[in-house]
Amino acid sequence: MEELKNTYRKSYRIRINTPGRKSYRVVFPYEVLEMEARKHGMEIPEFLEKYQAVAHFNGFDGVYYKFEEI
Repeated sequence: MEELKNTYRKSYRIRINTPGRKSYRVVFPYEVLEMEARKHGMEIPEFLEKYQAVAHFNGFDGVYYKFEEI
């Protein structure tokens, strides 16, 4: 996809969140959270209290995560 040109790329394993349940945990790189927190004028702990990661998917390749205010 065109918007993914010139982007950073890191790979992380996906882990089972709770055995026996249909949910998984995704790890965000520290740099991503630091950048998002700084963009909102916050430190990471405050950002994590006020924002959540939201997955967007359906009809296109991949999943896009956006940080949205809780």
